[in-house]
Amino acid sequence: MPYKIWREDNTLFVNYKVRNHQIDSYGHINNATYLQFLEDARADFFSFLGHPLSFLAKNNIYIYITEISIKYLNPGFLDDVITVSGNVTDISKIRATWHQNIYNADSKKLVTADVKGAFLDSNKKGIRIPEIVLKGLESMLLNKNIEK
Repeated sequence: MPYKIWREDNTLFVNYKVRNHQIDSYGHINNATYLQFLEDARADFFSFLGHPLSFLAKNNIYIYITEISIKYLNPGFLDDVITVSGNVTDISKIRATWHQNIYNADSKKLVTADVKGAFLDSNKKGIRIPEIVLKGLESMLLNKNIEK
């Protein structure tokens, strides 16, 4: 559960506290845990924009992650309060790309990632991004690369 979620211009931010089950045998955040933080942040961003994943599912809208490019830059540790930032860098008819970073409390970047997702219905058929969702994504857009 996030401590705090906020917006600055077209960037959304959310804080999480690192728990003991998220630490690996080397004493730092497990690499797979960073993927969970990124996913949790995207879900929290959708909620912040007024469309929690439960709302999307009730409306037969699902986001399937198709590709993740991640760079691990610095370690995070137990009890750190991390911040995940997020923007949208690309929107097409049925896809979106999110750029996310994870920082520690000293603003040191721990991870940077680009995440691509496709919008599908319950039959796993690609669907055009619904207008109500598109508006929220566009509000996070870093540039104006939108294919309609």
